[in-house]
Amino acid sequence: MCSRYFLTLVAITLLYIAFFTQYSIERTYTLYETRGNYGIDTEIFYQSFLSTINGNGFFYNDHEYRRFGATSHFGVHNSPILLLILPIFALFPHIETLLVIQTLAIALSILAFFKFSQSFLDERQAFILSLIYALNPMLHGINRFEFHAVSLALPFIFMFAYFYERENLKLAIISAFLVLAVREDSFLIILSIMALKMLRKGIQLNPADMGLLALSLIWPVLGIFFVIPHFAPGYPHMSNYVLGIPYPYLSLMLVIALFLSFGLVPLFKSKYLLPAIPLLLELVLSKRFQYVVFWNHYCYMIVPYFAIITAYIVKEHELTVKTLIYALFITILTFLVSSPAIYEGLCLVFNIRPPQEFLAFY
Repeated sequence: MCSRYFLTLVAITLLYIAFFTQYSIERTYTLYETRGNYGIDTEIFYQSFLSTINGNGFFYNDHEYRRFGATSHFGVHNSPILLLILPIFALFPHIETLLVIQTLAIALSILAFFKFSQSFLDERQAFILSLIYALNPMLHGINRFEFHAVSLALPFIFMFAYFYERENLKLAIISAFLVLAVREDSFLIILSIMALKMLRKGIQLNPADMGLLALSLIWPVLGIFFVIPHFAPGYPHMSNYVLGIPYPYLSLMLVIALFLSFGLVPLFKSKYLLPAIPLLLELVLSKRFQYVVFWNHYCYMIVPYFAIITAYIVKEHELTVKTLIYALFITILTFLVSSPAIYEGLCLVFNIRPPQEFLAFY
């Protein structure tokens, strides 16, 4: 029988789905009214799906062809997970379909995180942590900023962490592959979770770990040097990065918001932050300021990683429910100050035109 905590979380998740589905759809419509497009990235995926089901090229879209010379979206990002949702899009070939799928994936990650946390915490602790995760402004940013394949990784990241912790090799590998399938850089979160386990339990690389390690390292090589060049002149993102932090103040704000959004709990065990360094560097070393503005989708790996270490820290430091309520209070304040759901979402859902600068905000 389902507990009251789980049923309450299901109700909250349904509210999340209702609100963010309406929010993302209304934002897309408003973009069209004000800019004449539904959002560049959403239109890229929309045309890519349409081209595929109509026989006009395998995930072909005009924008990436003009910008990168790519004859397919796979010439920009290696995202085979798109093939899994292609049948759904074929049945409902609309932009709204992509936005609903994205919201459902993100919402399911709330329940997946509860299941992961509940496997070693009591239900009250897991429930409060799930609320903290659901209120995360960066999670809302992923949901806000158009459709992207990376959003589909979120529930599978927690599934991988769950099965990897329980040493269920078969399901861990399946979950890891689904995470990897969203994009060529997603191997970083698999390696980070594996490194976290080594920090917690010591370095014990069994054959299963070696297999996961090999899969994670082969994946970006396969994508960057074989799949993507097959559809484009070369990998188009190498020039995005520099040896330095181009936007130090925005990067600092990102880090501060990240810790505050999890109630400062990750600071209780600083060594667990070490595997997050590659995830953070991918954001702060980019020449594109969008990577460090958390109303976008680029935080899709670092947010679940922080959720995972927060759960482990609660267990290992034996943090009480009272302490978690304090953490939840910090999260709520962070949510009220920085979530796009407050500043943009409420306006759109309740049919109040938001300020133009929010719609233009990337």
